[in-house]
Amino acid sequence: MRDTLLLTKILLKSSFNKNSNKNGLEVGKLILYIIVYGYIMGIFSYVAYMAISQLIPFKQEILFVGLCFAGVIGFGIIHTLFTSLNLLFFSKDIENLLPLPISPIKIIMAKFNCLIVAQYFIILAVLVPVLVVYGILLKCNIIFYLISGVVSLLIPIVPVLLSSLLIIIVMKFTKIIKNKEAVQYISVFCTIILIILIQIFSSSIGNQEVSDAELAELLISQSDAINNSSKILFTLKPALNTVLNYNNLEGLKALAILSTETLLIYFVICSFVSRTYIKTVTKISSLGNKKSKKLDISKDFERNKLWNSYLKKEFRILVRNPIFFMQCVLPSIIFPFIFSLPIFIAVKDADPNIMKIYTEFLLSDINTSIGIAVFLVIILMLYMFNFIALTAISREGKDSVFMKQIPIPLYKQILYKILPGIILNIFPIVYVMIVAKIIIKDLSIDMILFSSIIAMLCNILNNYLMILIDLKNPKLNWTTEYAVVKQNFNMIFQFIIVVIQGGIVIAICSYFNIQNSIIALIILFSISLLIVTKYIKTNENKIFNKII
Repeated sequence: MRDTLLLTKILLKSSFNKNSNKNGLEVGKLILYIIVYGYIMGIFSYVAYMAISQLIPFKQEILFVGLCFAGVIGFGIIHTLFTSLNLLFFSKDIENLLPLPISPIKIIMAKFNCLIVAQYFIILAVLVPVLVVYGILLKCNIIFYLISGVVSLLIPIVPVLLSSLLIIIVMKFTKIIKNKEAVQYISVFCTIILIILIQIFSSSIGNQEVSDAELAELLISQSDAINNSSKILFTLKPALNTVLNYNNLEGLKALAILSTETLLIYFVICSFVSRTYIKTVTKISSLGNKKSKKLDISKDFERNKLWNSYLKKEFRILVRNPIFFMQCVLPSIIFPFIFSLPIFIAVKDADPNIMKIYTEFLLSDINTSIGIAVFLVIILMLYMFNFIALTAISREGKDSVFMKQIPIPLYKQILYKILPGIILNIFPIVYVMIVAKIIIKDLSIDMILFSSIIAMLCNILNNYLMILIDLKNPKLNWTTEYAVVKQNFNMIFQFIIVVIQGGIVIAICSYFNIQNSIIALIILFSISLLIVTKYIKTNENKIFNKII
């Protein structure tokens, strides 16, 4: 067990890239993580307070906790279906672990432990605030919080194991899936479908306005759903009974059942999987290897412009790697649609007369500097889902040193690397303007044109700033493609920059009229862009000093 824990620690450190000696940077990361988690926990605490307060008069307060437990378990199953695929079969550490004298069961336990730890971050943000609010409102003693902590540690284990087992069985016996790319593209497709379905469902629910009493009745009506789901999610019932009866013998019995079921399933699945895991991984790796092709210089090579060839190379890397495509390209395309879906549903279901009044009300402000601010802030927010420039260097990993070895000026390579991000960010600009024109038919062409010009300047400036951030703090020692984005701390800086730009836009548009706002924003972002490009050109060797 000691070896398993040590291996788990190594894999976690590797996934989080814990090789930096900069204490200041680590403190900064910790502070920002605390802020982000504090914000998320605050939201769930507020929702829990409102829901449990309404359920207390009916003595059904445990229902909301049960819904949260079921939601966490269900989300854990879905989340693990996608993350376990890459961690168990396609991570780079596999080829390093297989030759070592480590038993298969220790490897599989360590990998399962990593998946479980990932779920604990979700538990911390979602379930812990709910349990704390529940304990405060019901004036529970310290024993409740201790037992709730144990339940929170146990509840995500079984969903992770069962989801991982399903993935392992599929990967072992299927003959349709023959390589990494095919498997991951299927995952991407399933993820898109799932996100769209969730958004459509939540949008339809969100359009129904309910009072506090109706909310309580709605939650109470879900008691049958919780009972039925506990037949499938068999750890749900003992977990709820443990929390509900924390101060009596029934609670201890439920905790014993939950602990026994969880530990038994953990060791049984680990023992079962370890017998075939190494063979399955080796088989998949061999299936993913493509036969070498003999090159014909006259057919396989053609003369082309430098920028065109470099741009094609960047797009090939993004498109041919499903993980990079899903994390860097897909969000910029799909999130504008997802965020606008509730608007289209609301417009469709709204009364035509009400929509006419609402449109006229918007029209009074939309063709002013306020409209410029609204459009730019929305577009800037959508820019945050484009991680191409932010990971342009990190995606190369150890191969990024190749940039310093080829006879192309580094400042030109920076431009070529951010071009895909610039091109992709055109989609949110066009989409927002089209949606605005559909909803507000009298929106002026000048407003659309000047908003697009300013948004394009922000687009180019943002991509330059993002690649500078990546060069300043590159994540080159990653073990899985997921880590390039999901465990990349630089995303926080992207958020900060967008917030600053949004604040500047709002301040200028609030102070000046529309003509002066447009002039001021164009001049400001143009000068900023010139300064950044000048800095890159004069300090190209310095900013690449971490690429070794």
